[in-house]
Amino acid sequence: MRFTFLFALMVCLVACKSSPQTPELVGLAYLADKPFRLNVARVEVVKQYQSSSIPPHVENDLPVPPVAMVQQWVRDRLFTYGNKGYAVITIEDASATETPLKKKTEKASFFTTTHSEQYDAKLAVKIEIFDDEGKQKGFCSARAQGSQSTTNTMTIGQRRKLWIHLMENVMNQLDAELSQSINTHLKQYLLDS
Repeated sequence: MRFTFLFALMVCLVACKSSPQTPELVGLAYLADKPFRLNVARVEVVKQYQSSSIPPHVENDLPVPPVAMVQQWVRDRLFTYGNKGYAVITIEDASATETPLKKKTEKASFFTTTHSEQYDAKLAVKIEIFDDEGKQKGFCSARAQGSQSTTNTMTIGQRRKLWIHLMENVMNQLDAELSQSINTHLKQYLLDS
């Protein structure tokens, strides 16, 4: 009888536990911006950063790997309108890591919502302009990073939403940094400058 009462109380407490708040998705704000029209004949993407599946790296577990997000940014934001020279976009960092957070005692964590893991994402991109002979004519770079933590009560769906939110924020930050850097350092290679 006592076991049944304790079990019922435990089920009630778990059911009454507040559901974790997941962030609202922000979207990729730069999709509304005008693309950069580069006065070059072609754009090349170099993946200097090699994704890893070895812990603490989790970039390959995200709904869209960070490297793929940067490659899509290049397709969305950099258009070529020239007939000579080329641009090289180097992905220097596109990492995402998971760090377990210190847990409370088993008894305490069962009845309370606690932070369980922290996810950190970093992006670093360099843009270089070369003439047809391979001589560098200009360059700029940008970095962005962000963090989010999950709770012990989140479902996999809520975690996926949190990962997407994290990467959207980092990509929007990277776009803002790159836009400023392009307008400052590569202005002479923009057709609409």
